[in-house]
Amino acid sequence: MERHILPAFGDYRIGHVAPLHIEQFTQTKSQAGLSTNTVRNLLLVLQGIFSLAVDNDIVVKSPIRKSHKPVYRGRERPTWSPKQVLAIIEAAPATYHAFFCCAGLTGPRLGQLLGLQWKHIDLTGRKLRIEHSLWHGKVVPPKTQGSIRTIYFGNALADALTDHFQRAVHRGPDDFVFSKKDGSPLHPDVRRKDVLYCILDKLGIPRSLGTSGFHTFRHSAALAIERAIFGDLFPVVPSLGNRNNSAASNRELN
Repeated sequence: MERHILPAFGDYRIGHVAPLHIEQFTQTKSQAGLSTNTVRNLLLVLQGIFSLAVDNDIVVKSPIRKSHKPVYRGRERPTWSPKQVLAIIEAAPATYHAFFCCAGLTGPRLGQLLGLQWKHIDLTGRKLRIEHSLWHGKVVPPKTQGSIRTIYFGNALADALTDHFQRAVHRGPDDFVFSKKDGSPLHPDVRRKDVLYCILDKLGIPRSLGTSGFHTFRHSAALAIERAIFGDLFPVVPSLGNRNNSAASNRELN
């Protein structure tokens, strides 16, 4: 409002804003370098203002037309192959090993991952519950009602979370699964820039600003489940889980 809308329309009476003014506004913002999505969002704010004005009989009709909204052409969403996901998990520092396992094998939103508390993890039943999200350091409801769900996981993630729980200092029901030393939640930007990006650069996995964050795990999860990453039968990966348990399982099946 303060940066874009009021400077353009603040001197007008609301009934004097015409479709031509809206057209000039969208063109000016596009020529200034704003993305198509940002311009559409600004128009949504304006549309809300004029809809309220119409509902209250302040104006007869909104000056915003369908033709004013620029066509949104989304960028192709990047994904990582199963081998790349495995390489990222293996390259993660020990402190973040379980965190990256969880991101790679379950595909939640980053806020949902950071908002996980130990009461949401059932290591015996091998399932985790998504009930809320972390937003600017606060626990909030998930983005949509459909985001509330139970996710089942296999041996590799079970081993990683069990090891993480045993090493955790803060492991009460309401404590965050992934937290700082003082128990406070992790900051998403720090994990992205200081950890994930460093791993991608080290592995030589291409990345571009705004398209290679933790959300790529979410896209990749639809293409690669745990079997695809760890093998069809034996999740035997040296840096994941317990070597002795995996070896024993192999002997029993052989």
